[in-house]
Amino acid sequence: MITIVNTEHLLQAFELMGLGMFGIFVVLGILYISAEVLIKLFPSD
Repeated sequence: MITIVNTEHLLQAFELMGLGMFGIFVVLGILYISAEVLIKLFPSD
């Protein structure tokens, strides 16, 4: 049984994957920036 991949669906899958990776990058960036701000505001000394 041979199934032919629909290129439209393939492009949509890559678009969703890219959007998800970008979203994870944004969330991790926000966490990093907020951690840096908290370290500046409340030093451990």
